[in-house]
Amino acid sequence: MKNFKVISLFGYSGSGKTYFIENVIEKLKTRFLFDIGVIKNVHEHPVDSEGKDSSRYIKAGANLSIITNKFHEVALFFTKEMDISLFINWIVEGPFKLDLLFIEGFRGLSYPSILCVQNTDNIQTQLSENVRMISGRITTQKKPIDNYLEIPVIDVNKNFEGFIKIFNLL
Repeated sequence: MKNFKVISLFGYSGSGKTYFIENVIEKLKTRFLFDIGVIKNVHEHPVDSEGKDSSRYIKAGANLSIITNKFHEVALFFTKEMDISLFINWIVEGPFKLDLLFIEGFRGLSYPSILCVQNTDNIQTQLSENVRMISGRITTQKKPIDNYLEIPVIDVNKNFEGFIKIFNLL
């Protein structure tokens, strides 16, 4: 079994999750040559357009559709509901060499987590025992806070090392 870190990231739509992940990926790739994967849970819209090939295969009855393109981009589509832990295990056991896997948008996972919020009003209702750090748009406020109930609030563009330390990435 390969050894890589898994970090869960969740928060309401527009809270800064994607922005956070994009920035961290860029920094980890540039500074430490990390190989990084992301699993994203899309709640509100389909991930494929009606009438496209992968959609047509699924509609025809395929349980799995994998598509790729000339840019070496690959997309996977499953027709059965899949437990996220089975999917993570598939990645662990598969041919993937990763240093870090982000899981975005799944609540209630037992992985160390980052809660992204727009302001302090959005924190309490989303906190879980796995939240190790708070980030997102809250870090761009005029009067940013350093912590909330002893959980660090970190802007990764200003304190990337704090993020690295919390999740023991080096």
